Amino acid sequence: MPVSDRESRWDLVDSIVSDRSTSLHIPDLDAGFGLQIRTMVGLSVPSMYEELARHVDVAALRRRGLSSAVTFAEFERLARPLAVAAPLHTRVETRQCELSGHGLGHPAARLGFGIQYTFSSPGGRGDPLRYREITDPQPAPRGRGRLLLTLIRPFVPRRERLVTETPKETGHLRVHRLDAPHPTVKSLGAVSAEHRQIDFPASEHRGFFGRHHTDTNQSVFTGDYLSVMVDHATTLLGVAGLPVGRHSVERIAAVFKAPFSAGAEYVIRARLYGDGDSTVALVGLHAILNGRPTLRPAVFGRIEGTMDAG
Repeated sequence: MPVSDRESRWDLVDSIVSDRSTSLHIPDLDAGFGLQIRTMVGLSVPSMYEELARHVDVAALRRRGLSSAVTFAEFERLARPLAVAAPLHTRVETRQCELSGHGLGHPAARLGFGIQYTFSSPGGRGDPLRYREITDPQPAPRGRGRLLLTLIRPFVPRRERLVTETPKETGHLRVHRLDAPHPTVKSLGAVSAEHRQIDFPASEHRGFFGRHHTDTNQSVFTGDYLSVMVDHATTLLGVAGLPVGRHSVERIAAVFKAPFSAGAEYVIRARLYGDGDSTVALVGLHAILNGRPTLRPAVFGRIEGTMDAG
């Protein structure tokens, strides 16, 4: 059946929606009783794959040389405080998407999936001595996230890797056009005029990824990239003389252009901006090619934070 005919059918599945619940533990909340970004990441990735596997023949896609890669991730913290042992509800909505914003049939079209997450929980006391007390039993949004997966053919020449038409294994899912095109390094790197650049002594940092950073896909796990970038942004705040203990990361967004594997060396290049209590760190992870860092980052993140009054 042609792609256009499949899209016009009224019985196509619009989206895959699921809800799951778990309990909050001490490491899931920070000192301000806010939901940790790492907790959202830890819940989002397995739920994404589980839902796809329930509704799409992933094994058949792989047999035909098709795979998916996380090419964008975004997580944001919302209202707090929360309570230890309170329920955390995660709503997952998965849609098949045309990621360029142009729609199927356009020369720049590329197919993938957009996954939206909402994390909800009751309100807590915010008191270290009463950290299990719930003040309002009604769950409210405490965090949100988004992942974009791009369908690729990883074992063919680079110019043929993007998937531009709906494969038969996902033909039962409606194709949505993103409201805005897939984020880029340029779009994530835009900073308002109110944010001034903050100077700091170290302009470049070298590191290595080990096997403990990887997963069974044989490359570095998405959450580990985010952790490396958040840790580096925190270091920049410290070397710039800012009160790190009062700083909270509220949002991280990242684009993934090329994966790293165990043993890979990388170079971090970053900039830091501030506007009152608001901070923005732009952090790029550059691969090493022929002994030198690549000009363009393989992974690029935007880390937004705020300073508490103290």
